Amino acid sequence: MGFLAGVVGELNRREDKAERREEFMMNLLERRKDSILPEIKERISKRNAKVSERKARVDMAVSNFQFSERSAKALELTGQLEYQLANLVQLGDKLDPTYVANLTAGLEDRIDNDEDLAAAISAGLSGPLDTEEDKSQAFIRAYQATDAASFDKELNDLVSYSGGSLPSYDKPFKITAGKGSQVSGSDANTIRKQINEALAVMYRDKFQQNENGEYGLKPDVEGGAEVNFLFNEMVNKATELAQDPFNNFSTVGATQFIVQKLQPALDINATTVADNLNSALTDDTFNWDRFR
Repeated sequence: MGFLAGVVGELNRREDKAERREEFMMNLLERRKDSILPEIKERISKRNAKVSERKARVDMAVSNFQFSERSAKALELTGQLEYQLANLVQLGDKLDPTYVANLTAGLEDRIDNDEDLAAAISAGLSGPLDTEEDKSQAFIRAYQATDAASFDKELNDLVSYSGGSLPSYDKPFKITAGKGSQVSGSDANTIRKQINEALAVMYRDKFQQNENGEYGLKPDVEGGAEVNFLFNEMVNKATELAQDPFNNFSTVGATQFIVQKLQPALDINATTVADNLNSALTDDTFNWDRFR
């Protein structure tokens, strides 16, 4: 009996030790849960809030200002959408009605020609598309885990859900700050005055000065209608360039740029100049001599 009692005692001792070890490991696991899971939950909550802010800005850009969804997402990924929205709100009634359309068109063109950017937009603003249900179930499984291995598996999923920084694109668009307002009346007058003076030099035989020294077309002068058409085309182009969000031209700078490009067209037929205006402004190799 003594031997048998000793064996039973040893078995009981080992069983007690295993139970105590299991109890210790469970207590340790519960302490890990209490320490880690609330922090992970807070990180996911903060990330979700940031994602919601991003989506709200995109929705505002699309709904309130008629951005395309792709262009709004592109600006959000580069970190530029918040500034653009603030600028548009601040401009209010002074907003140039063509600004958003021009900005959107320029952005869409850049997206079409940049595979990496297009892929970033398609991937979305929040990273992996893990649903709230996925996250909730992962938390439940983590809290219910009865061993370290299963807890660690759920913890890895939760850490991936909480993620790091939100998706971004590290090549911001070259959008000129301060653009977007309508051309003021004084700026419009400056454009017209400078272009009129330039045409008076190019077609001096068709212009005359009044008593104030201002130039104007001679009444019923031959070719006057063509020169007037060219004048309007140049004014429109100067205004367009000044309002283009992707260049640094002011109204004066845009006008001077056009005048400089057309100075070599001295005495060339005004209709020919008007027909080739866009080419002269965009092609650095353009030469007016072939029209002489």
